[in-house]
Amino acid sequence: MPQYRPRSIVLVSVLFGALTGCGDDLVGPGGAPEGPPDVLMGDAMAGRVAFVEECGTCHSALDGFDVAFFSFPDTTIVRRAVHHVDTATALDIVAHIRTFDIRQATRTTRVFQPQQALLGSDLEFGLGLFGQDGWPADLTTDGLLAINPRTVPVAVEFPVWSVEESNIDWMPELPVDEALLDFNGGAARFALDRYYVTRSLEDLAQAVLALRISDRARENPDAPCIEDPSRDDPLALFRSQECFEARRWTSTLVAQHMLRAGLVIPISPVLHDVWWDVGNAARRAVNRRDDFENAELNWASWMYLGWSFAPQQHASVYLGIALNRLELPRHATFVALRSQVARPRRSIAPYRDVRNAAIFSPATWTRAAVRFGFHQLLERLEAGWVPDEEEALAEAIENVEEAYDVAARKLFGIQTEEMLELRDRVLELLEQT
Repeated sequence: MPQYRPRSIVLVSVLFGALTGCGDDLVGPGGAPEGPPDVLMGDAMAGRVAFVEECGTCHSALDGFDVAFFSFPDTTIVRRAVHHVDTATALDIVAHIRTFDIRQATRTTRVFQPQQALLGSDLEFGLGLFGQDGWPADLTTDGLLAINPRTVPVAVEFPVWSVEESNIDWMPELPVDEALLDFNGGAARFALDRYYVTRSLEDLAQAVLALRISDRARENPDAPCIEDPSRDDPLALFRSQECFEARRWTSTLVAQHMLRAGLVIPISPVLHDVWWDVGNAARRAVNRRDDFENAELNWASWMYLGWSFAPQQHASVYLGIALNRLELPRHATFVALRSQVARPRRSIAPYRDVRNAAIFSPATWTRAAVRFGFHQLLERLEAGWVPDEEEALAEAIENVEEAYDVAARKLFGIQTEEMLELRDRVLELLEQT
């Protein structure tokens, strides 16, 4: 597959390069100089140009930032470089990587993993989140909104940057396809060229938006992520593995921008949504029963990553299903209700979120979790936050009824009566509108 090259030679003079193959490993701690003495003698300027010309596009940001940031040792860089260039040029590339003066991570760093902690179980998550194995009866909407999903340790394994033995990583196996860059008059190519010069957030957003359009546009015959509802099989043109790779490439572009700027806060839903998109490609692979390595893990980890930066943005059912399949129902309940409190005022989504909380919650959580969800709906309705279309209103009623029906199967006696009363109060306010 041909590799993307910037159209202007001016870029070569302003960009930096680094070389490993796509999907390379990160070997050794700290990025300390390794290898024979002559590794220290390369020409850094020549290394910049060599990588931009040869294979920098596997790293999306095109300047070798990630190789330095994640501490690729010299020996690994040379080992991979000699598949593309001669040994002397490989040494030049090593010299260039050493010109970066940045904070370094290691091969075990899981980018944006909350507190860099991977919990061992769903139960451990619940105990760490609330100090008990149950949804707190006194938790308020403001209290839940104050819980930042980006800082709560989870048992969801976020990808490391690059490993050869697995696809639970950020690095794609292939550079971005020329067909995606050329679509729509070369909109993505032009936007990327501009971003590589300015490194601005605005130009990054334009590049990511153009890439997201080109990977799914029905007008683009080479787009790998096409979903066409007009067909008997809406996913007939969807190519799971290629879609996954294309979206990982775009995802690394966003991540490197944030790491370069030291950002850990949300910057734009357009940018964070691409991480959710990677998980959605894996979800499609599971649903289609495609031959796709680690599909469920990638589905859950990428969707959770995208969701944690924009909990108001996505349908909690898709992530909840993935978490439930991995036996993480407490995580799924948290996702549903943390999404609910973040939703826009007149959104239909909060009603779906309550239903999802009823579906996913373990029996010991159901009473308090669904009660919380119903109370939150009452707060919305009493504030006048009502779905503003007749069809949406009918769906809201249906979701409230389903939430009760599902929860009632996990409850007994007075608990069921309490839930029925709450359901009826929500329905009464909905029907009054």
